[in-house]
Formats: sequence, structure tokens, C-alpha cells
Amino acid sequence: MDSRHNHARRAVPVISAGLAVVLSLAACGSAADRATNASSTAPRIASAPVSTDDVYGGVATEQTPVYWAGSDEQSGYLFREFRTASTADTADPVAEAVIMMTSQEPLDPDYRSLWSAVKSVGTSVSPDGTITVDLPATAFASQFSADEAELALQQLVYTVSAAAVTAGLLDADTAKEVRVLVDGQSDYKAFGSVDLKDPISRDASKAAPVWLIDPQTGTESGSPLTMFGRVLPEFTSAQWEVIPVDGDTAVKSGEIAGPQETPASAAATEFRVPVEVPAGDYTVRVTGSNEDGEQIIDDHTVTVVAD
Repeated sequence: MDSRHNHARRAVPVISAGLAVVLSLAACGSAADRATNASSTAPRIASAPVSTDDVYGGVATEQTPVYWAGSDEQSGYLFREFRTASTADTADPVAEAVIMMTSQEPLDPDYRSLWSAVKSVGTSVSPDGTITVDLPATAFASQFSADEAELALQQLVYTVSAAAVTAGLLDADTAKEVRVLVDGQSDYKAFGSVDLKDPISRDASKAAPVWLIDPQTGTESGSPLTMFGRVLPEFTSAQWEVIPVDGDTAVKSGEIAGPQETPASAAATEFRVPVEVPAGDYTVRVTGSNEDGEQIIDDHTVTVVAD
């Protein structure tokens, strides 16, 4: 579907996301109450660990995983994009990911980086899963609250640990922690709020609970367009939509049904939906709501091309 699959840089071991349970997806709404043509395709939906596989589509890729913070209602969560480095300034894939995270703009305008741009980063990866990242103090130019500073540090931790897995430097099952140095020193106060004296591990609660993983913003697809994403079980009311860019009515839509018997802390629902649509530009959207009324939306603009 995507030209990203055509560039294999490293022989990355394929790490399965542990898909276990096949569920059903029902069309959302009827012709009587909505003007959309609900997809009748029966997609594969599965229970999977909360930590999503950081190898793109389960295959080797030359692209680098970079995590971004959301905006608006999604501002407390992280989302991932696979990106191609614009320069060949470093042969270190972990440092490359950090430079991209700090200096590039996200493809999706709903995402943002919390870091100031840097041109050089020191990194090391030990077999026990400790990743050391040495950043210049200029990376921390912004002053944040403790919560925003913690999210920024999680953006870094998610990005460098994903880069280490994608590059084959660490196994996906290895417990990972990130030690952050600033100009070679520890005990720096990041963003004026958080001490960096201890290594940092991924906080699973920072990964987006409703997430359209693929297709990414700005990509092209043939038809069927395949939507791939995940929804945490507490977001029990979730649906997907395909909406023409020049319109506001979905041409295809459906509900995402998850494993209600599964504890929210244990698993997410991964869905894969093939959708037949004519060539054109579309917004593909996933929306989920929980019992507290929190609504999370992740949408990407893509182009479907004629075969």
C-alpha cells in the first residue's frame, strides 16, 4: 500500500505484537439514520499488548520511528510516525531519531514536539536495555510544568527505545530504560521542572489510547485503503470513518468492538479495516469515548490512487 515498505535497510527481527483473539466489526449506523455507505467488509480485530510493535507493519524498514505529543484533547498523549531522515549526518540510528524528534515537524498538524532543535546527540545502548542519551542544554530551552516536562521526557524515551528496537540493537521484549545526560552531566533539571538523576522507563499511560497507526498523514494508497489502529478497552464507544477532504459526510464508517472481558490495563484492541473507495483525497478518522466523557480523535489525510 505504501512506498515505505519497499526500502529495507536492516535485517530487523520481526517481533509480533502478540495478536490473540479475533473479534468482529459491525457497520456503524444504517441507511435510514446516516447518509454513509457503511463498510460490509469483516476486518480482523485482535487483542494485543498495550505497547504497540515499533517495527513498521511487522517488517524491516529504513524509516525511523518518532513519537510526537498530541494537541487539544489529545495533548497528554503520544503518537508515532515513521519518518525518513532528511540528511545523513549520523550513522547512529538512536541519535538520528532524537535529531529528527527535535528538529523536524510532524507530518500530522495535530501532533507537536516539545523539544528545541539539536544537531548532535551522544548515545549508547547496553545489552541489558539501558539507553544513554547525552543532549546539549539547548534541547531544554522551553520551561514546562512538571506534567508537560514528564510528557516531553516520555516523548524522548518512547522515541529512542523504538529506534533501538527498529535498528535491531535491542530485542522488543527487553526491558528498556533511558538515562538522560545533559552536556555529559547527570542531575540536570529538565525544562526547569524534573530532575534527571534516575533512568526513565516508558509510561504506558502516555501512549495514545485511541490511535490511527496507518495510513500516515500525507501518504498514498491503492484501493482498498487499509486502516490499522488500536483502541484501549476503556474507550468502549469507538468508530472509524473515511471522509472526502472536500466534504463532511463519511462515505464509509464502522464501529470498533473490543474485548469487554479484558482488563483495560492488560490489552488493547487492534483493528485492521480494508475499505474500498474511489480515487481521491480522504480524511481517515478514529474516534473513541470513555465512560467519563473523554473523547480522543486521531485523523490523517491520505490520497487513494487508481490502480
